[in-house]
Amino acid sequence: MSTVQTDGSSPVTTSSTDNNGGTIKANGTLSGTFQASATTQVKTGVFGSAVVDNADADKSLSAGTFAYSNQRPVAKKTTTTISGTANTFLQSGAADPNSRRSIHKLEVVRTRRLTTAIRTNKWNEYSGEFDNGYPVVNADDFWDVASGSGVATSTDNAAAPTQDVPGELTYMQGSVNPKTDEYKPRTN
Repeated sequence: MSTVQTDGSSPVTTSSTDNNGGTIKANGTLSGTFQASATTQVKTGVFGSAVVDNADADKSLSAGTFAYSNQRPVAKKTTTTISGTANTFLQSGAADPNSRRSIHKLEVVRTRRLTTAIRTNKWNEYSGEFDNGYPVVNADDFWDVASGSGVATSTDNAAAPTQDVPGELTYMQGSVNPKTDEYKPRTN
C-alpha cells in the first residue's frame, strides 16, 4: 500500500487514493477492478543479426544470391545448385581412387632443433626470443634396418603398395628366424 501520493508530499487517504486494482496477464477480459494485459507479443520482423552484403562480407559464388536460404541440404552427389546458381562441383563421387592411399605413411621426418638452439646460446632469456633463423628445422633421414644406416626416403612396401607389390607378409614357419614374402602382384 502506498504511503504518499504521487506528488511526493500529500499523505494517502481513503478518499484520495484508490489501492483497489492492478494488472493481470490475460488474453481475455476480466471482471472487477483489474486491467488485462495480453501475454502474446506482436511480430516485430527481423531482430538480432541480419545478413548484409557490404565490404566486410562476400558471396560464396559471385553469380549467386547473397545469404541464400537453401530448401534442401547442400550435399555431395545431390546438390546441383549453390546459392541459386547451377554448379556441378559437388556432383562428383568420392575421392580419386588412383590417388587414395591405404595406409597413412610417414613421408618425411622433420625435427625442430629447440634444445640445440638453447645450448648454442641462440635463445635470449631476457627478451624471450630466439636469434633469427633459430631453432633450425631439418628434414632427417629414415633409419633403414636392413642396411643399418639412414636413407632419404621410406621403403615401407606395406605403407606404399603398388600393383606389383601389394604388400608383405612376415611369418615364422618351423624356424627361429622370421620369413618375409611379398604378396602376389595384382592382375586386375
